[in-house]
Amino acid sequence: MRLEIGIIALVEEVLEVPAERRAQFDWLINKPFSAHFGQYYSRIVDLFEKMGGDWDGLSTKADGYLTPDAYFPAPHNFIFEFDELQHFTTFRQATLGGYPEDLALGFDRQAYLQLCVKHQEMAIRKGTDRFRRKTADFPFLNGRAAQRAFFDTFRDWLPPLHGLKPTLRLAEFEVTDILSGKLTGDAAKDHIRSLVEQRLAQTESVM
Repeated sequence: MRLEIGIIALVEEVLEVPAERRAQFDWLINKPFSAHFGQYYSRIVDLFEKMGGDWDGLSTKADGYLTPDAYFPAPHNFIFEFDELQHFTTFRQATLGGYPEDLALGFDRQAYLQLCVKHQEMAIRKGTDRFRRKTADFPFLNGRAAQRAFFDTFRDWLPPLHGLKPTLRLAEFEVTDILSGKLTGDAAKDHIRSLVEQRLAQTESVM
């Protein structure tokens, strides 16, 4: 079973709303467009280039949706992402370092940066051959990891620009006791409730 499935189920219990598991949004796709990014378009272009992205490779790719781990509809209206170890790479550290200061987030950016510093070598080692391969838009070793970090940026920057609340993220390292089975039942639910309420309070304080 994929790790996020059980975590999403707990968030559903806490919020008392079923999540949409295959949600798609016209503006959440695998290429940056000015119409989607608005005021942040020049920054996402600059980030792509600094990461070594290849515009020719990007332009030849077929358009595709970036499907989030889950979407919690009204009254919550936010995308939910569960970030496992392989998300915390040097590439993710680079993207997080380039986030606009005025961008509302549903997670602690500084905490995520620290997790990247701590776990980046293990994150790459955990990757399969597919994770380490080149991609058309990032044509170098570990290009798939760079692509993942770039698309995580889409999931963070775009929702508030299109009427949604900031994307709420939980990291694998925050729920290790649940994943290991040390916390179960109501104790696991209470732990998730605490994390979710913390994230939502942070979001409300900056909006």
